[in-house]
Amino acid sequence: MSSRSMPFALVLVYLMVIVAVDLMTPSELRLDVFAALAPMTAAALCTYRQTVFVGLLDFCVMVAHHGVLTSDVAVNRVGSFVGNALMVGASIAVARLRRDGDDLLERVRATGEAAQRALLRPLPLRTHSVVVDGFYVSSQREALIGGDLYEVVDTPYGTRVLIGDVRGKGLGTLGAGAAVLTAFREAAYHRRDLESGVEAMEQGLYRYHRSAAYEAADGGRPGAGVEDVVLRASEEFVTALVFGTEESPGQEGREEGEGDGAVPVVFVDCGHLAPFLIGPEGRVRELEAPDPGLPLGLGDLSTATRTAQRVELPAGSRVLACTDGVTEARAPDGGFYPLAERLDAWATLPTPELLGRLRADLDAHTGGRLQDDVAVLVMERAAPGSVSD
Repeated sequence: MSSRSMPFALVLVYLMVIVAVDLMTPSELRLDVFAALAPMTAAALCTYRQTVFVGLLDFCVMVAHHGVLTSDVAVNRVGSFVGNALMVGASIAVARLRRDGDDLLERVRATGEAAQRALLRPLPLRTHSVVVDGFYVSSQREALIGGDLYEVVDTPYGTRVLIGDVRGKGLGTLGAGAAVLTAFREAAYHRRDLESGVEAMEQGLYRYHRSAAYEAADGGRPGAGVEDVVLRASEEFVTALVFGTEESPGQEGREEGEGDGAVPVVFVDCGHLAPFLIGPEGRVRELEAPDPGLPLGLGDLSTATRTAQRVELPAGSRVLACTDGVTEARAPDGGFYPLAERLDAWATLPTPELLGRLRADLDAHTGGRLQDDVAVLVMERAAPGSVSD
């Protein structure tokens, strides 16, 4: 029995029980008040058509039994007719309002899902040289995305991969995330080195903080002024990791036997969690940058320029990057999630299975109650002949 038909069946059984008891008891004991609960319950639990059916059935049975067909007292006839009519009419009206509300919510959800999917594309994402798989979980119910962001771009200079985390969580951080993502996508195609691309991302965030849309976001608060907007902007920053493969266009068509060497990778750390290198033999270690930079939006606080770190990834190795929603996920007793320990145990698993274990274990660790948005990416070399998205 489907989830929609079960409440309908229970309401009909309830109504039949009330009618049966009413028929077996003296006529002075009237149970039409209890029968009237059937259409009201249907209005709350059943579909609109099911509610109309239950309401009409209840109206016909109760009026026939207590008023129109059996009672010689005019007041009883009028009372049964009007009382049941009002109750059934109210039930149908409630069901209609609930149906219209559900339809509106579904349209809003579909629109929001399309907008969110346009901002963050579904994983996995592929380029000529790299496959990036992972998962994303928003801490806000009914939202597909929140304050975390990611992107994978195939450029003339190689693959560019971004993972970032906007300070805060939920839908209120979408503006800053969209500004950084837009700047990343544009810079990836026009700037060869990662350092200048990161500069473009930071400038994009600054432009967003100076925009009229950002200022209007605080305009509804009583007493909000320019100083409040500036203070709010100074507290909204984005931690990010930007990866890039150093490959020439001729490497895209490499033969199957030519893909066994180490992969040169460059990354820029903007105050983000260090990624993990998972070796082909199952060894796990952090790729800590010697000089990690400040998060995007705070670059003006330092005169030091952002620097790229270059590493050689052994053949068959993978890089796992995540946001602090993973490492700071708390158990009911307050304990943090032991990501490094889990990766040591699962390092030899294929990427889809590793991600599935991690996703399920996060739910078990937090009891299904994430305190922050979560993004996890696993980057590995693409199989020869793969086609970019």
